[in-house]
Amino acid sequence: MVLIRPSEIRKMNKEQRIRKLEEFKQKLFNVKSELASGGSIQNPSQIQEYKKAIAKILSIMTELDEI
Repeated sequence: MVLIRPSEIRKMNKEQRIRKLEEFKQKLFNVKSELASGGSIQNPSQIQEYKKAIAKILSIMTELDEI
């Protein structure tokens, strides 16, 4: 399950990348808080996928000197 591909990230402008980064961070926070509150998540690999997507966006932003 790939949330976003590097080629898709590179096609975005800076504002879109920032918006997508914030979206993934919020989703990761929601999944982690649900898990911490004693709930169970449908797909445990979601946490890893969100972390990877955030890392991809940050890496490309660093590569393009946007950070």
